[in-house]
Amino acid sequence: MFRFSPNPNKAHLVNWREWDQEAFQEAQQQDKLVMLYIGAFWCGFCQGMDETTLSNDETITLLNAYFIPIRVENAQRPDIDTRYNQDGWPSIAFLTPQGDHLATVNYMPPDEFCNVLANLHQTYQDQKAEIQAASQASSQASQTAGSQQPARLRASSVSEISNTLMEMADPTNGGYGPDHKFPHPEAHEFLLYRHETTGDSAYLDHVKRSLDKMRDSDTYDAEIGGYFRYSSKPDWNEPHREKLLVDHAGILLNFLRSFILTENDEHRQRAEEVIDFLITTMSDSAGVAFFGCQDYLRAAPTYGTDSQGQTTRTPGGIISIIDDWIYTDANAQVASALLEASWILGRPELKARALDILDILWNRLRSAERGMFHYYDGDSDVPGLLNDQTLMATALLDAHRFTGDQRYAQQAEELGKLVLSRHTNPDGGFYDISERGPAHLRYPLTLLVDNGRAASLLLSLTDATGNPEYRRAALWALRAFTDDLSPYGVYASDYGLALARYMSSPLTITLEAQPGDPNSHALARAIRTRLSHFRLTLNIRDSDARAAVYLENGSERVGPIHEADEITPDLVTALLGSPA
Repeated sequence: MFRFSPNPNKAHLVNWREWDQEAFQEAQQQDKLVMLYIGAFWCGFCQGMDETTLSNDETITLLNAYFIPIRVENAQRPDIDTRYNQDGWPSIAFLTPQGDHLATVNYMPPDEFCNVLANLHQTYQDQKAEIQAASQASSQASQTAGSQQPARLRASSVSEISNTLMEMADPTNGGYGPDHKFPHPEAHEFLLYRHETTGDSAYLDHVKRSLDKMRDSDTYDAEIGGYFRYSSKPDWNEPHREKLLVDHAGILLNFLRSFILTENDEHRQRAEEVIDFLITTMSDSAGVAFFGCQDYLRAAPTYGTDSQGQTTRTPGGIISIIDDWIYTDANAQVASALLEASWILGRPELKARALDILDILWNRLRSAERGMFHYYDGDSDVPGLLNDQTLMATALLDAHRFTGDQRYAQQAEELGKLVLSRHTNPDGGFYDISERGPAHLRYPLTLLVDNGRAASLLLSLTDATGNPEYRRAALWALRAFTDDLSPYGVYASDYGLALARYMSSPLTITLEAQPGDPNSHALARAIRTRLSHFRLTLNIRDSDARAAVYLENGSERVGPIHEADEITPDLVTALLGSPA
């Protein structure tokens, strides 16, 4: 399904193809270059491209005559976006008929773009053999450059990653870096963990500052709620007006975690704001799962004729548009966040909603042989992405922690086994795809973020099942990367958290309490600040009795513990053994 700008345009007159083997076979049979157009639902430049350049008659003629045009969206095909995106959206990549990369451009006005099309076509006709040989060699080199033997783990990498984040931290405005500001909830989660395990308040202070500055700026939509994707100014006051579901899952967790650690009631209220936005704007009354994003569009003016035959003009305005497709990875993360919110905020309906989301994803977007599909637009599409498997399995394990229902643990393990069987890179780590395709999808990638998430999942499966195979697989993911992770910046956060968890001993804790009970918050705060040097599995069970904590390690169980002051490292060490 192709989607174009909601404003008037003629981009649909281009003979667009889906990304598939048939499109490349057609390119080879007709000996035509492929033009791969990667857009984003919320991208203003993409909408402008549809309304101008791709509506230009000469552009349409050139593309239909001399190219095989393929159109995808970044959220629809993150695997393709990872391989071809350069400098944002739209990314327009030109490929040989065999799928090797020639060049990439971004938004261009009609005249410039037509010149590019004409020059590329003529150059290919004149230098076909040389271009094919050079592009094939370049493509192979770029896709194999990261292959290496597994590296040796270093415990110091955890502190090095957090040091990198703090060096990037803006001490005035919060966030990371001096210019553009993105929410980066994954970086906040890692720094909160570092606060919990080291006691260093600088980590917590930075996260609080970042959340407050973002909330008190124009990046927060004070009219209908929600957070815009990023700001072009460091003070968060020049936002780009798209709101992504995946960002809100992380932001919700950030506010919840901060509330537990600080008892800052404003952060509890702001978590409630995020939930209200998700429910009122990012889903409809009949739906359970959440939509991919919300954007604002400046609608074009409309023209008509009045009763006297005079032309009338109605000015365009700012309208809200919704990407109503259901994405597995983002919805799984929202389900995990809603489970946390249900007990912290005392809202059991959120747990029910989260479990319903997981059931929908499992029943509509999964095949037993291929695992989770990436999105649902009436049909399930794009199977075999690592992130979908790991984030869904993680959410299922979260459901098991909150319900005790073994069904969720079994489903999570099913996906974990699929990751091992279909994604393992024999040189180290796990591939981002399990099903290869044309062009650069011939080359699966081993990506840091994906492998950090995979390692965390595999460690959680180790603790849930007792199967050491998953711990060995987590090590395989972690060892796939070199010692120096500083170039990754904030994108090393998930990896850093997984590495820290790998180097910790497991400890299972069960908290029995009434949802929203302040005493349970105090117990959770003590657990997180005093015991996070263990690899914690925190099970939550609803109870009308006095809030109580039970500690488990293998067959031994200690509790009930009712007072936060009783939860100390010494107690745990004495009763359950010290961490390795």
